[in-house]
Amino acid sequence: MSHLKLAIAAVVAIVMLGLVAGLFYYRGNAISAEAEARQARADRDTAIAVNKANEETIGRLKAAKEKSDQLAAGLAEQIKTSNQSLVDAAAERRKLENENDDIRKFLALRIPDALRLRNDQAVGPR
Repeated sequence: MSHLKLAIAAVVAIVMLGLVAGLFYYRGNAISAEAEARQARADRDTAIAVNKANEETIGRLKAAKEKSDQLAAGLAEQIKTSNQSLVDAAAERRKLENENDDIRKFLALRIPDALRLRNDQAVGPR
């Protein structure tokens, strides 16, 4: 009977050790899962902060694009006005040239080199 009690005690001890080992195994998994959950929350918070910064940057870029588009439209209008003024001035010159002999003769004169050079310097690269 003493062997039987000893065998039962050994079986109970083995079962207890198995239960304790299982408990420690699952406790370790729970601690790991908790750490992973903390890391996931931190990653989520980082992603939210990055997205917020990106949205602010996108807003600033959209505002800059709108301003750029307004400036481009203004420049296009100025170019259109300037081109029209040039066309009008050329038409006026042709009209005067065709209608007046004195103006036609004056426009046909050769420009002296001294003036031509000065004119090239004024129009050339700055």
